[in-house]
Amino acid sequence: MAMRISRRLLFALAAMLLPVVCHAQPKCPWLNEATARGILGGSVTVTVHIDNRGGGACEFSSQQGAAVHQLRISVDLMTDIPKQFPSYLAQCPPTSAPLRSVGNEAVMCSIAGQGEQYIERVVSRVRNQAFVVNVSSKARDDPSMTQEMRHDQANLVAEQIAGILF
Repeated sequence: MAMRISRRLLFALAAMLLPVVCHAQPKCPWLNEATARGILGGSVTVTVHIDNRGGGACEFSSQQGAAVHQLRISVDLMTDIPKQFPSYLAQCPPTSAPLRSVGNEAVMCSIAGQGEQYIERVVSRVRNQAFVVNVSSKARDDPSMTQEMRHDQANLVAEQIAGILF
């Protein structure tokens, strides 16, 4: 009898503590960590902020020596596409290259961010979901993440995001 009570008590205690022990970091709903590692060329740290409507942002960062690479994905839900989407498109210059097969109204541009950050950006939408993909490097002439590599990786990620949101 005492053995049954002890097992029940142990089981109940384990059931109460299991959520604390198994608490995992939030996962990005649009891209997994393994894919981000492949894109950024090394181990990554992940920051995820998702709102209760399904929008939000995921940021993956990788540092290899002095080189810092980042991949940022943001997704927002729009209630009035004709009024709201132009503000997303404005994140790239009006002469930005249009992209095919990456959602609707997709464009890609190269921009210089803050603190000597060099960014390849894709802005697009799928239905009422606007999304922005940034692939960046802290060094202009980074041989491990050239502008062409950033361009190709941003395009690849944007294609995946568009497929997931579709």
